[in-house]
Amino acid sequence: CYEIQGGFFEFVQPSAEVLLPLLANADDDFTTWCGEVRGVCLQVWASLIKVARQGADQKGMAPELAQQLLSTGLRTTFALLAKSKDPETLCAITSGIAECIRSVGTGIVQASELAHIVGIMFETVDKSINRTAKAQHQRAPAADEDDDEDWGQHEEEQLRRNCEEVLAALMEVSAEHFLPCLPVCSERIGKWLQSKQNKVLGLYLSCDILLHLKERSQSIWPVFMPQVFKSLEMGAKGPCEEDADARLAAAYAINVAAPYAAFEEAAAEAYRRLAKIVGSPRPKKRDSSGRKALDNAVAALMSLIRERPGSCPPEIQAWPLILARLPLRDDESEAQKSHEKFVDLVMAKDAGLLGPSNSNLTSVLSSLAEVQGSKNLCNEATNAKIIKVFQLVPREMLQGFAAGFSEKQQRKIEKMLSG
Repeated sequence: CYEIQGGFFEFVQPSAEVLLPLLANADDDFTTWCGEVRGVCLQVWASLIKVARQGADQKGMAPELAQQLLSTGLRTTFALLAKSKDPETLCAITSGIAECIRSVGTGIVQASELAHIVGIMFETVDKSINRTAKAQHQRAPAADEDDDEDWGQHEEEQLRRNCEEVLAALMEVSAEHFLPCLPVCSERIGKWLQSKQNKVLGLYLSCDILLHLKERSQSIWPVFMPQVFKSLEMGAKGPCEEDADARLAAAYAINVAAPYAAFEEAAAEAYRRLAKIVGSPRPKKRDSSGRKALDNAVAALMSLIRERPGSCPPEIQAWPLILARLPLRDDESEAQKSHEKFVDLVMAKDAGLLGPSNSNLTSVLSSLAEVQGSKNLCNEATNAKIIKVFQLVPREMLQGFAAGFSEKQQRKIEKMLSG
């Protein structure tokens, strides 16, 4: 069904009838020995929901089947959520719930159902936090290096993250109905940000609220924006925030908020904090989380200079800082999005990016040549745009820039021009 999508519409119902007994099996032995099967079933169930929605849209029909599948899937999985205490099982279930909600698309999830799902997700997070607290309290000093204990806590953290992903999926498909849930989200975020263990969870929920509810979420910004800026603070010896994941989430929050008019008053301070991070030494290779956080800081600074160039303090040279860090490599998802924005600015001949008398052009083209052809760093559309940029630059100008290109980049440029 994944390959033929809407063409599989006629087979959705019989396929669902075959899957449902596996999905609903609450037997303890099945959970113990076939837990992965349930996780796969949920992902397939999400695909069936997506196909049902696509098929209905193609046929001009109401998406009743997709709605029925979602309701059945949620009812079944909620019963399993209430029974299970195994974090690995719960992780698979909540991940599948998020995928099912995204797959159904907009206009399906109504206010009452949404509020019910939100309540269940917060309840699931609370139970997970309580299990973690109990495990830590009971943990013997000799168990500090127990891999099984560490794995269990990792699974609990992933479970809480998956519950947040369910909330994000609800915002994505039903933003209007999610707005009444902002007060309870504000309360939870405020509580989580006070906890070292759950601070990142609170920041991620804040990011998704910014992304999906946009400026309609402004009433609760005072709850999380102070922590966003605190997590981006730099000291004499490096980041004040030890948790790289918190720095990443905080940078992403700035990235998302930059286009909103309500963020204008905070933009200058965001520039200052991000400039310090971007201009600091790159984390060591083994610090993968730190390097991803740096990529997100660069992406946030690019978003700021793109959306709010007039708010940049005069002492900060944003584009030279950004160009020195391009291309982004460690957070591939963010790299693809940022490189697409970057090439769009190049094609628009952004004066700030190109610099006085095109003084930045060599660095710009060098970065684009490095990105071109790498599926990890750019999508097909971005790749095509990069090729077009090089084809528009006069050959004699490119030859003048040759000293600024590596041999590998020169070969790629020649291939782009000959193609």
